[in-house]
Amino acid sequence: MASKPFAVTVHPFPSATPSSCAYERGAPSSRHALVFIGGLTSGPHTTPQLEPLIQALEIDTGLSYSFWDFRMRSSYTGFGYSSLANDVEDVAALVKYLRGVGRERVVVLGSSTGCQAILTYINFVLTLPSITAYILQAPTSDRETASLLMPPDVYAETLRHAEDMIAREEQDGIMPQSLIPPIFHSPISAYRWHSLIAKGGDDDFFSSDLDGEALARTFGKVDKPMLIMPSEKDEMVPSDVDKQKLLKRWVAAAPEGLVSGLSGLNPGADHVLTGGRRRSGLLRELCGF
Repeated sequence: MASKPFAVTVHPFPSATPSSCAYERGAPSSRHALVFIGGLTSGPHTTPQLEPLIQALEIDTGLSYSFWDFRMRSSYTGFGYSSLANDVEDVAALVKYLRGVGRERVVVLGSSTGCQAILTYINFVLTLPSITAYILQAPTSDRETASLLMPPDVYAETLRHAEDMIAREEQDGIMPQSLIPPIFHSPISAYRWHSLIAKGGDDDFFSSDLDGEALARTFGKVDKPMLIMPSEKDEMVPSDVDKQKLLKRWVAAAPEGLVSGLSGLNPGADHVLTGGRRRSGLLRELCGF
């Protein structure tokens, strides 16, 4: 959250989310829009690491971009009983609104699980409003992150419990708190928990053990320019994962020429870009892109 008050322009827009509003920072006369999709538990105005980027857009009027974030059904505690399909529907509603008010370019920046939402959007892009370009910041595997948060026996137990609930058609039921890592303080449905931690779950896009066929079904469908910026020191990624090698696999799976040559590991950066130097590295590549 920002440390001092700031001004936004509030845009009500039609969406499946009740009383939907998007929050624009920067000049309302900007020709283009940069839309931000955060990760699990985040929502509008909860990403201080993006302040340098927002300020740069406000200062550099030549770029003519304003920054937008908005409340989705999965924002804040809603992630636990929402889905990537809901995220896509919510993003599509905002993109449609932005096209309707004359924004020429709409670039979507996903952070963490926001990157999963982008790849899901791409999968349905033929039936959705067109996006100009995509940015993936700190893409990580929720499944591999879960393996860092729980001993193997607890991981197996919680996955088995979710599978049993789904088999009983109780996928919307809430997982027992004892089987969820303590970093989560909100209810999580059996469906969403399984989606996050199961191999091949709906959220499983960035795991290091996915084969080429799986990557072809996701990165292989990239249809517009894309910038990929994993964090070099991301604490949400197991230490034995070679991030540079994994990035090369993602790039190789995408259609030739669509992943920007500016893509690369953000030097020294952790998952949420703690520290100014990590943020400036991201800012430089984003503005260049």
